[in-house]
Amino acid sequence: MTPYRNRLTPLTTRMSEDMLVRNLSTNTIDAYTYHVDRFVDFVRRPAEELRPEEIREFQLHLIREKNAGWSSFNQAVCGR
Repeated sequence: MTPYRNRLTPLTTRMSEDMLVRNLSTNTIDAYTYHVDRFVDFVRRPAEELRPEEIREFQLHLIREKNAGWSSFNQAVCGR
């Protein structure tokens, strides 16, 4: 996983700053921003336009197609 500082977008910049304020670890910020990037790539739309159904579709995608383990799935869900 690339450190989040090397792959910042406007969305993940704001997100990482909010997590820094909450005193989350760098590893947590890396994991959550990574999964948010994957989610935005999956839906191919700006995050501001997403609907709850698209979140559900991504969760099913992680389980059915990516065979995500519980830890990865949980990080993806918590990160969004």
